[in-house]
Amino acid sequence: MRLDDLWHDKGWDLSDYSASEFVQDACDMADQTDSLPEQVGESVPQALAMRAASQKSGAEALRAGVPLLCPKWTKALKKSLSGRYDRWITDDTYDIGASPTQIPPGTYRTEGDIADCYWERTAANGDIIDNGLANVARKITVHISATDSTFTSEGCGVWTPVH
Repeated sequence: MRLDDLWHDKGWDLSDYSASEFVQDACDMADQTDSLPEQVGESVPQALAMRAASQKSGAEALRAGVPLLCPKWTKALKKSLSGRYDRWITDDTYDIGASPTQIPPGTYRTEGDIADCYWERTAANGDIIDNGLANVARKITVHISATDSTFTSEGCGVWTPVH
């Protein structure tokens, strides 16, 4: 396959993967994310960005392989590699910033049958800037500032950016 020849020629570091295995796994992950976005808890470009960041040569392999193995995800890959894509938030604590493992500042919303949702914005020194607890809600909106250090969500569902 042409992609694996390129992998050998370029000396891409993909750990225990061949380029075609690495890219096919990303294509399958994009398909799954697209079919069950609320369950997966991330956008397709977000999933591809995380996959690219998982290996030293991940971005190069995806840039060469996605147009060959799953061309329908080429546009999503371009967004992911540019860093300009929606990042979704699920239950966890996230640093605020621009890398694929961080959440950019902005306004986020979660909707649905929300029960026992706790969220929290914290400063670099660990002080709580703002937080909320909703026993029952249909919609919650939070603004995360560039000066925030972390955002934590527990039991709130999926937060998506408000445009």
